[in-house]
Order: sequence, then structure tokens, then C-alpha cells
Amino acid sequence: MLNKKISFKAHLHVEIIPGEGVLILSEEAAKALHGSTYEKVVTLIDGQRSADEIVDVLAGQVHAAKVYYVLNDMQAKGYLVESMPDMPRDAAAFWHGSGVEVDAVLVALRSKRVSVQIVGGADGTAMVPALKAMGVAVGPLDGADLQLVLTDDYLRDELAAINAVALQANRPWLLVRSTGRELWLGPLFQPGETGCWACLSQRLMRNRAVHRFAAEKNSLGRPPLTALGALPATQAAACQMAAVAAAQFLSGADTELTGKVLSLDWPTYASQTHVLVRHPHCPACGTVEIPEMRPLLLEPGKANFVRDGGHRSVPPEKTLQKYLHLVSPITGVVRMLAPVRRDEGLAHVYMAGHNNAIKMDRLVHLKQGLRTASAGKGVSEVQAKVSALCEAVERYSGELTGGEMRVTRAFQDWPDGEAIHPNDVMRYSEWQYSNRDILNQKISHFNKVPAPLTASTPIDWTPLWSLTAQRHKYLPTQLVYFRASATETDKSFYSMGCSNGNASGNTLEEAILQGFFELVERDAVAMWWYNRLLKPAVAVDTFGEPYLLVLADHYRQHYQREMWALDLTTDLGIPVFVAVSKRMEGKEEHIVVGLGCHLDARIALQRAFAEMNQMLGMAHTGEGGELSIEDHETLAWLRHATVSNQPYLVGDPAQPFTRFTDHPVQHSGDFLQDIGHCRSIIEAQGMEMLVLDQTRADVKMPVVKVVVPGLRHFWARFAPGRLYDVPVKMGWLPQALREDELNPIPVFF
Repeated sequence: MLNKKISFKAHLHVEIIPGEGVLILSEEAAKALHGSTYEKVVTLIDGQRSADEIVDVLAGQVHAAKVYYVLNDMQAKGYLVESMPDMPRDAAAFWHGSGVEVDAVLVALRSKRVSVQIVGGADGTAMVPALKAMGVAVGPLDGADLQLVLTDDYLRDELAAINAVALQANRPWLLVRSTGRELWLGPLFQPGETGCWACLSQRLMRNRAVHRFAAEKNSLGRPPLTALGALPATQAAACQMAAVAAAQFLSGADTELTGKVLSLDWPTYASQTHVLVRHPHCPACGTVEIPEMRPLLLEPGKANFVRDGGHRSVPPEKTLQKYLHLVSPITGVVRMLAPVRRDEGLAHVYMAGHNNAIKMDRLVHLKQGLRTASAGKGVSEVQAKVSALCEAVERYSGELTGGEMRVTRAFQDWPDGEAIHPNDVMRYSEWQYSNRDILNQKISHFNKVPAPLTASTPIDWTPLWSLTAQRHKYLPTQLVYFRASATETDKSFYSMGCSNGNASGNTLEEAILQGFFELVERDAVAMWWYNRLLKPAVAVDTFGEPYLLVLADHYRQHYQREMWALDLTTDLGIPVFVAVSKRMEGKEEHIVVGLGCHLDARIALQRAFAEMNQMLGMAHTGEGGELSIEDHETLAWLRHATVSNQPYLVGDPAQPFTRFTDHPVQHSGDFLQDIGHCRSIIEAQGMEMLVLDQTRADVKMPVVKVVVPGLRHFWARFAPGRLYDVPVKMGWLPQALREDELNPIPVFF
């Protein structure tokens, strides 16, 4: 370049500081170049001289080597360019400031073409003029270098065909929504590089639960159009921005729209970038086949973070940083992360959007689904965010997509021991099955009784890896995935799928432990709750957690509530606690509970109180003192349950308080060793541990479902087994209760 006429790039301003040097100023940066040689040289860089000519002018004033050094230095720093091309200075400044050589822009705009298509009710009047004003040639689709599609809804049916043709032709295309409160610009779809429209529509449809519900109920079969607002100015602005993006792409500049959506909220002018992740199993652009059935191989892993809420391989800050791109109402697995309550820094609760795992085929179910949000809690704000994010990812990963491993077969056709009957896991009693029609008339979302599965009925089965037997065993797909039917053609309800045992983690091993702890926790709660066992209170002050004592004081002063904990640990010996809180005054005590389980008793107690704090939202009252929650089971509990009529909620005065030292250390600091320890406990009781890896290729956060047939769910399931046997074995009851003697109030949370 230095043998040609040179000038400063158009976006730079050069300011000489006499006797000191030169300032190179741009819109976003400022650099200083020290020395008199720079002062002398920059005055001669005017687009009329080459480097050699500048050296000649300064001959006798500055040694030639110094001049060449200064020129090379400024060229290396990106300040210099060949003499300005045939382009207005302000336009050249834009491209130079964007890191693009103007010559490349001119070549691209002269040789490349854009095709424009309007889909739906978007006003595209300003689109072609905007492109031409940028110098972009507009022409037919055949042979176009970029297709620009302007629409009023990213879920328009016509976009599927556009996507298919673009993939077939390997042609990039830019999608723009010019209507609505928000302008959506992008993604720029690059076949083979980014996700496609089908990847986007899957995420977008999932994040529109109400729209999806309406689509299933209306005659159109598609979500209603809601981005109705538009002004001539906003639509024209969308076209102008799209024209800039098109020109950037054609010239080779990074548009920041490749695989991303830019949303601009017109009322607030707030903008956000939403990352589109390519789905390896996408029916339109996916390239990865369903994985083959293989053993689950686990590896050692150190627990490097052992504070707030659990043992983790990395601190929550790193987890949040790694997976935050999954949060978006447009492209995300998680629609949002929003604080619910902070309690003056003592405890944090975040929610992560509605619960898609709940089947919503009626308006009442839709309401329940919207209110049953994935939520997270933590002593720190970041832990609460991560907890909510991970729970939402668990739900997403557990939803049936159609690409899971499945075998359709009747139970009687399996070799002995290769398949597990669903009721060996669910544990409904004969009486419950016989009276299911009556029981299911009650408006209870969690305590439903499915139809009994006969041995000759063919259903879909999914393989899980038995850590105990070291081989695959099959469970009903409907039991281990959300929103699954018996088979693709049989919509019967034989298995009650739920989130019990579902967990995520930074590693597979970490997730397995979390899922297992949930199983143990709910098994313990079922025994305590339905047998109404009196359990020892916990001496919280012996656990070395001053935060919990501060929280108790905070509850007394700000909520006029007291709180305590009970030790629910069973024959398994793994610490399980329930935290309980009630109002100190008034006829209605508004009792809430929280549960916690972990090999580390301190962590188990932390979790119980954190969950109790999360559940406190159920007891929220409005200005008139009325409870705001609408679920009738929860309302009945909050209004009528008291420690007098539910005495199992308080500590047994006949038993000594549980102290921290009563629970020996069981955790090793290594996840694999801890899994082995948990396995040995389960296997000593004649049970086995099974794991289903539900990690999704488009998310990459490890997610599992852990199943231990024999452990009890805390929902109303009353078949014989541990629910009756363990209280007698442990001496908590002199004899097993009959089914009709169990607590008539089913667990509703």
C-alpha cells in the first residue's frame, strides 16, 4: 500500500498536539502517537502522496527510516488506506468504522443481488428504495446472493416453504418483522452454518404457550396474529435497518445477525440480541441421527463448589455465563429469568417462565401451566438465577420431541427382567385403580390415577441404564418423558410422567446425584406425611449456618411468621429435612413447607429453608388480606391447616432435637464416589438405580432422569411397600396403617 497514494481512513480524525505527538480519534476510541516525527508525517497524509513522496518532502528534516517506520506503524494499526475511493466520505466513514474496506463494499454492491419477498401483512413499500439507496441491486430470487423476507409474524406457514427452498439452494436469507411493538431483525440464516427457520419456529412456538393453546382450539390451526401495531415510520425504519444488514452481509462485514435476532422495543428503545442455536435433530436442517443405545459411562469429578445449595463442579457464576444464551422469549429454551422476591438480600427467588411440561388441553390446565412456572431459589441472587434456569432446562429436556429411542411392545413380550412395569415405579393401589373414575373427578392436577396397564397392551418403551445391573432396562416412554402418549396412535393414559428424579448439572454425575436426592427426599416426605409421623425437631443453631438464624428473625419481624425444621431421615440414612413456617397471629396459619436432601446435612437443611422461602409466595395476600393463589387444593390447605389439626408438622416433644453432629459425613468430594455410595445404600435395600440421559443436543446442559423402583413419590400413591413397611421397621409405628387410615390430604406441591 505504501507505494500508492495514502490517506487516513474516513472515520478517523487526526489532531496534532504540538511538541508532543498526535491523537487519532474515532467515534469509539482514541489513541496517542508520541513524537515529532508523527506530527510531521500526518500533515502530509492527504490522499495526494505516496509513502515515497512523503519521505522526499521530509528529506533533510527526518531520516527516511524514521518516516517509513511511522508510516508502517500507522498502517499496522489500521489507520491508513489507499486514496479514498469513489464514495461519499460519510458512507466511507461508516464502512471504515465497521472494519470493512470500502473497495470490498464497492465490488460487492456492483456484483451481488438481493431478492425481496413480502409475507403476510407487512408493509414493504420502503424496502426496495432502502436497498437501492444503499447501492444494493434488487432482482429475482433465481441467482440472488441473499433473500430478504419481510413479514408480520415469524410463524407464518409460508416461511416453512421459503426455508426449505433456501436450504436446498444453499442460499442465505434474512428474516425481518416490521410490525408490532418490537422490531425483529434477523436471524440471517446461513444453511449449514446456523440454525434454520424450523429451529427458530420450534423455540418460538414453545415460548408462546397461550398462542399455541389458541392454535389448537381455533379453526385456523395456527397461532393468532398479535404483532398488529405499526406506524409508517416504524415500518420504514425496519426496512432501512434491513437494507443496512443486507449491504453488510454482501460486503463481508459481520452483521451480528448471523444466527441471531435483534429485537428493538419501540416504546422504550431497549434492544436485545437473541442467539439461535442450531438443532442437530431439526427435521429441516438436522444432520445428527438419533444416538445408538450405549452404556452410560461415568467419570470421577471433584466438587469444587460446596456452598449455597449444593455441591457443584463450578461456581454458579460460571454456569450462568455458559448457559445464559438459552434465556430468550424468541430463541430461548427459557423464556425469561425474573426475580420474584429478594427479602432484603437474605433469600432470592427467580422464575423462568411457564411450565411446558404440564399438558394444557383445557383453559383450566392452561391457567395452571402458566402459574406453575419453573422457579429457583438461593441464598445468593446468582444461585437463584441458575437454579431457575436449570429447572427450566430440565423441563425442556424432559419433553418428548419424537426423536427419542422407543420400542413399541406389550409388557408380556419382554424377556424377564428386561422391562419394568410402570406401577412398580408409580405404586398406585388396587383400590385407587378400581376407583380411578371417581378420584379423577376431583380437580387435582398432580394426584391423577392412570388406567392400569395390562400385560397384553402394546405401548412405547424407552431404555434406561441400570447402574446396578450394568445393562439397559425399559420403562414406559410415557413415564419418563413429559407430554408423551402410550404410542404414536394410542393416546391412552397408562403412566403418570412427572419431574421426580429429573435433574440437571454441570456434569452428568452431578445431575445424577441431584436427581437421586430428590427421589430420597420425596420418599421420606411420603412416609412422614401420609403416616402423619411425629418427627424430631432440628436444632438449627448447631448447623453452623448463621444465615438461617437471621432468616428466622427476618420472618418474625417482617412477616410475623415463625419457622422451624423437622428431621425426616429414613432407613436410607441420607439427611432429609422439612422446613415449616406459619403465621404467628390470626385464625388462618397459612402454613408453608420446604424440603431438602443431600449427603451433606448442612446443604440439606439449607435447601429445605430455601424451598420454604420459595413456597412463601403461595401464601401471598392482597391488600384486603385475601390469598391471591387460585389453586383450590393449596387454598384449602392455607385456610384450614393448623399445627393443631396437623400435629405432625411440629417436632415430637418426646424425641431429642436433631443436631448437626447426629448426621455423619457421607460425602467424599467426588461425584462418582458419592454416586457409588448412594448406589450401595439403595442396593442394600434390594432396589436398583436407573438413569436416563435426557441431555439435548441443542442445549448441551447435562440432564438426567433417575429412577429407583420402590422409592415412593409424595403424591397420593398407596400400593404396599416402603410407605407402610419402613415406619414399622424403624419403630415409628407399632404396626402398619391401613390405606384408609392414611392422611386424607394428599401432597399438593
